[in-house]
Amino acid sequence: MIKLTTVLLFAFFLTACSSTSAEISNEEVTEELMSTAESNIVVKVVNHPENLITQTVDNQESDGSLRQAWSQYDQYAQPDEDGFAYYIHDDPDISSAIYPINDKQSENVLLFTFDDAPNLPDSNALDIAHTLKAHDVNAVFLVNGMYLEGEEGKQIARQIHEMGFELGNHSYYHPNMRDLSYEEQYQELKNTNDLISEVTDGAPVRWFRPPFGLFDLDTINICNELGMQLITWNFGYDWMEEYQDGQLLSDVSLNNEYLRSGANILMHDLPWTSQALASMIEGYRAQGYHIVDPYLIKHQRNSTDPLQ
Repeated sequence: MIKLTTVLLFAFFLTACSSTSAEISNEEVTEELMSTAESNIVVKVVNHPENLITQTVDNQESDGSLRQAWSQYDQYAQPDEDGFAYYIHDDPDISSAIYPINDKQSENVLLFTFDDAPNLPDSNALDIAHTLKAHDVNAVFLVNGMYLEGEEGKQIARQIHEMGFELGNHSYYHPNMRDLSYEEQYQELKNTNDLISEVTDGAPVRWFRPPFGLFDLDTINICNELGMQLITWNFGYDWMEEYQDGQLLSDVSLNNEYLRSGANILMHDLPWTSQALASMIEGYRAQGYHIVDPYLIKHQRNSTDPLQ
């Protein structure tokens, strides 16, 4: 398939601190479902708001399990026989936005993702998780291995998982992956997965977000080996100094040029993010968006075409 456009990564993302991000424009993304190898993960979905039942998963990399989708999604999604309703492109250079698998699914969805959780020593991750749960919103928490070394971080991550949220990988020490050798990258990802597995009783880690949005062919190959799909994002502002206030962050998150159907929204474990979250949820819903349950998103093998 012809790639339409490479995502725009803002130059200033290299200067952000440990909670870093970039804004990616997906204005010219194709909406055709890309042909990829089938995922080894199968999630059977039951639409029940209180459902926290674990489901055995057919996954070559793990004997663990994934929780079923638990948020009220019947207004925007009718999962297929495998339990999926959406997908993310297998090529993050094209898009990490969320697309419906067929015309039964609403396009008007957003994905919430939170990096650097639990961001010790002053983590807001549990407050964020409780706010999400109170508003019937699911999300992905992408964690750094360094925060799971001690018992405090493990307990926070375990509680988030037990509340029904999916944990993804955001590297161990938050490095620029392009500065590392293949083996160094592998250890960053594998060691983090091992710690996540410890707090989730072996649930598969489906997602990897590279720090600063930077990766190379080694990163893609390692993700494929470890069974993770690499994702970036469409916009996120909470790491920027001018938006380190709950009201200002909510305002810019609800009104920016990158907000559109399918947007993958980057946030972090930060106090102003926790402060802004409820008004963001209410504001997006008032604009007609649904916040997609990540368990409705199928996992795919990453394409290596753009980096060969």
